[in-house]
Amino acid sequence: MQVKSFVMTLGLGMAAGAAAAVCLPKNKTVVKAVNQAADAIESGVEQAKDAICGQ
Repeated sequence: MQVKSFVMTLGLGMAAGAAAAVCLPKNKTVVKAVNQAADAIESGVEQAKDAICGQ
């Protein structure tokens, strides 16, 4: 049940992030920083998933 809750929370967070990204100004510096942060979070989630699932 914990993994299901984690995945649901992750999905909600991604949706909220996408909604926030739409509201951001189209300043290239801001967009680049947000993309870098999203990539870092995605990598961290993948590493956590691999550690939990043992892959």
